[in-house]
Amino acid sequence: MERESIEMDVLFVGAGPANLSGAFHLARLVKGHNEAVAKGERQGQPLGDIEIAVIEKGATVGSHILSGAVMDPKALKELMPDFIEQGAPLESPVKEDYFLYLTKTRAIKSPITPPPLKNHGYYIVSLNKLTAWLGEKCEEAGVNIFPEFPGAAMLYDEADRVVGVRTGDKGLDREGRPRPNFEPGVDIKAKVTVLGEGPRGSLVKQLTQHLNLNDGREPQVYSLGIKELWELPDDRYPAGRVTHTLGYPSDAHTYGGGWIYGM
Repeated sequence: MERESIEMDVLFVGAGPANLSGAFHLARLVKGHNEAVAKGERQGQPLGDIEIAVIEKGATVGSHILSGAVMDPKALKELMPDFIEQGAPLESPVKEDYFLYLTKTRAIKSPITPPPLKNHGYYIVSLNKLTAWLGEKCEEAGVNIFPEFPGAAMLYDEADRVVGVRTGDKGLDREGRPRPNFEPGVDIKAKVTVLGEGPRGSLVKQLTQHLNLNDGREPQVYSLGIKELWELPDDRYPAGRVTHTLGYPSDAHTYGGGWIYGM
């Protein structure tokens, strides 16, 4: 089967906040280097046009990011010092923290908040809005964003080095047979491939098995989160309030908890 092949210098798989930040920072470093060489402020040769791509399985950047989040702005300030002036979609600064222990009938407020749960100076954000905004900033910086390009398989050379990713075929029926609108996936080849698919990425699992990266290591531990979005009057739960909970319905032998963010 013939497949289209695209050549890139650096390929980021997954349009989450880490990969988008990495792509944006790399594009800015390349631009800064080229400008400094052109002005005679730095020795060496200009890098020219470095092709940077981010592929994303969702229809749009941010569409597969479900989490709300309390965000420490330190990394974003380092990436983009004027992120507020640039229009970062911040819901509210954190104004107050609560820590509750739940029983079946009561919520007992802790007189102190554990240091890891103190969020003064942080922001409450909708992570899908934040990643969508980061995607726009990446495109402004010259990064190629390819939505609806799910990574399906790793590409290797003869020495088992990663040389890119093959995207998924389109137009298949439930049994995996081609329909009349079938389109084969694309081979995106790159000098550097960065996987940022999240905690259970399919390509990460392929790569781990192919290169035996889990041999002799402890298994990873995962937890399941469930999100609900409630609309309440401000006097019931104001914007900027962060609540973390322990206890009911989990028993003493089950790791778990909850959180509520006022947006």
